[in-house]
Amino acid sequence: MTSRSVSIFFTLLLSLLLIAVPALMPENARAQDYTEEEYNRYQTIDAEADPVKKTDMVVAFIKEKPESSLRAYLEASFQRLVADLSQQQNWSQIISLGQKFLTVAPNDKTTIDALTYAYSSTGNLKGFTTYGEKTYAANPSPELAYSIAIAYLQLDNGAKFLQWGKKVPASSPNYVVVLTQMMRRTAGNEQDKYARECLKILPAAKKPEGMGDKDWQEMVNGSYATAYAVLGASSYQSGSYSTAIKNLENSLKYNSRNETAYYFLGMSYWRNNQMDAAMLNFAKAYLLKGSTSAQSKKYLDQLWSSSHRGSLAGVDRVIQRAQQEMK
Repeated sequence: MTSRSVSIFFTLLLSLLLIAVPALMPENARAQDYTEEEYNRYQTIDAEADPVKKTDMVVAFIKEKPESSLRAYLEASFQRLVADLSQQQNWSQIISLGQKFLTVAPNDKTTIDALTYAYSSTGNLKGFTTYGEKTYAANPSPELAYSIAIAYLQLDNGAKFLQWGKKVPASSPNYVVVLTQMMRRTAGNEQDKYARECLKILPAAKKPEGMGDKDWQEMVNGSYATAYAVLGASSYQSGSYSTAIKNLENSLKYNSRNETAYYFLGMSYWRNNQMDAAMLNFAKAYLLKGSTSAQSKKYLDQLWSSSHRGSLAGVDRVIQRAQQEMK
């Protein structure tokens, strides 16, 4: 939740909390709907200055008399309390009192919005997503969808991240950020779809407000590298080795330390009967000591020995060349 557009959204949400609650007075209610004792009790509650006591009194009244015509005025009194606490940035009290109030008014939009803001402000991701989803249901916005998606990403909840990432429209400045993450967290045809979409929008993508130039360039390079690598691996799996080589070479232009790209390049050149290129890329994958390192060394030795009468003498020259090219 670091982008400037998201920050602006929450600032607007806070301002709405501060102005949305009118100072309602019960004189407009039908007198016969409540007793004098109830009205006096309402006045006492409304005048209570202690937030905790006031909340307890409001909750107790509504539990006892849920159909009272004074209920709307008591809810408005609590909403004004929430607005005051928001202005004071007293997030912990908003959270404790807001949750208590929602036990008798579970759909109160002012309180739900305040809890969304409070949980966001305190970095409580689980609380933020819980109430953020409710705020979004009542008032959808690209900025909130993005914030919820990123929160789920930080919570390592891939399914919910994808669900909310898909709600961020292509017109949003944060779309490329979400699209890149969706591409990295899917597989098969869906991953290919996101990779192609990423390559389509990246040339015209604009840096989100609040992101530094260096971070933006690193993200763009990472997005290009991942998208080309995804399509390269997919082309290899479908037997389109020349297309795989083109995509994987493009991927390495943006990330020259991608051992998986080198591995699939080695495999693609091998299937394309370009053995020298295959061995060189297997050597690079081996040197990076990633998940494909052992298999890459095995294939490098296999290809070298098959063209050198079963001997591995000289294979170190391929590795040395790979080291030089990767400096």
